[in-house]
Amino acid sequence: GADATRWYLITNASPWDSLKFDVEGIKEIQRKFFGTLYNTYQFFVLYANVDGFRYEQQRIPENDRPEMDRWILSSLNSLIQRVTDNFNNYEPTQAGRDIENFVDVHLSNWYVRLCRRRFWKGEYETDKISAYQTLYECLESLCGLMAPIAPFFADWLFRNLNNVSNRFKETSVHHLMFPVSNATVIDQDLEKRMELAQDASSLILSLRKKVNIKVRQPLQKAIVPSLDKQMAEGIRKVEHIIMAETNIKEIEILDAGN
Repeated sequence: GADATRWYLITNASPWDSLKFDVEGIKEIQRKFFGTLYNTYQFFVLYANVDGFRYEQQRIPENDRPEMDRWILSSLNSLIQRVTDNFNNYEPTQAGRDIENFVDVHLSNWYVRLCRRRFWKGEYETDKISAYQTLYECLESLCGLMAPIAPFFADWLFRNLNNVSNRFKETSVHHLMFPVSNATVIDQDLEKRMELAQDASSLILSLRKKVNIKVRQPLQKAIVPSLDKQMAEGIRKVEHIIMAETNIKEIEILDAGN
């Protein structure tokens, strides 16, 4: 009878054996995610201070913004959908990976890099204001998305943004509702076209590196294969981006459907 009240160890394994903590992995996340997001914020702050951007102007509708702005906002709202689904399905790890990929691949390495001239050149008019509003909205939404898994950094970033713009009366991101995806902003065709531009540019640049031809050396032509007519049309719509990114004068598309 007394044995019934006893606790027994099922195995000889230590409970700490089931915990996985990788210091190098933490350093990689610090560099690849938090470092990239911080640098993106610093870029925004640098030029917003120069131009006096405080998000005081009336918000420019998505349809009136340049294609690059519409693309990143579409990607952002697609991200909100995925992150929401992952959190609802108790998958915070996948949610974190989606946020990291958006910050690293889309926001920092593509949108900011391709749009940086819009921030430091030209008059403070519609195009530049659109760029500021778009980048600000991305940073602001990221605060809410990452709040459950990176509460302190998210709140620090939100306070820094909101203390200047005063878009919210709340003083903490944790007092706000979780971001909600705006389906009307999502343009899947645009996202697919931009993905083609990213993939094609990456492949061309890797080939340049493989044969040791520097990007500063212009090349006459790049031949890009496509799987079908639809893919060929998508490449054609973004070929100007591919040519600018890779310093290629002409893009020839091979349509496998022909």
